[in-house]
Amino acid sequence: MTRVENGIKVFSFDVDGTLVDQRFADAVWLRGIPEAYAAKKGLSFEQAFEFVKSEYDKIGEHSIEWYRIDYWLQKFGLEVTRDELFKRYKGKVKIYEDVRTVLEVLKEEGYELIMSSNAATEFVDFQTRPIRKFFSHAFSATSDFGEVKKSHNFYAQVCEILDVKPQAVVHIGDHWVFDFLNPREIGITAYFLDRYETVKIE
Repeated sequence: MTRVENGIKVFSFDVDGTLVDQRFADAVWLRGIPEAYAAKKGLSFEQAFEFVKSEYDKIGEHSIEWYRIDYWLQKFGLEVTRDELFKRYKGKVKIYEDVRTVLEVLKEEGYELIMSSNAATEFVDFQTRPIRKFFSHAFSATSDFGEVKKSHNFYAQVCEILDVKPQAVVHIGDHWVFDFLNPREIGITAYFLDRYETVKIE
């Protein structure tokens, strides 16, 4: 294998919205958990959904608990397990059609490939099993570093673990701040991938 001599050693990819679409995560959080709560409390799905969503919102995405499914299963007193929910909705996992080809090309060129996600490790691992062989590492900001979002510090820690300079890393992701602006702050080359063609103005 020959790697292009451009100083780049590592390609980093976000997961949800970049490698896989959002349907699996949405099914678990917005269908599976409300359905289990509805069954437990004898509520309609709509009633349970409104309650569960309000509880999510109370915690908010800036709290680490917001990302931890076991926390919510315990909080709502649900008997369904994380594994049961994952198996129930495994058919919702969709890896984007262009992903495998891109990974094969980059791997053939000799680049190290990693995943860098906000999602908890269990979600990352379950959704990316078919392509996991391409990656040397799967980093979760929430599970591995206790951060609620991918900050520039998150990327700095990843570079330290990999023993590479930020300038040797390219990151691709679908969030304007967490996947584009933040990695650029420390010198990573970042590309914003918009699969929904949303207009962004810097």
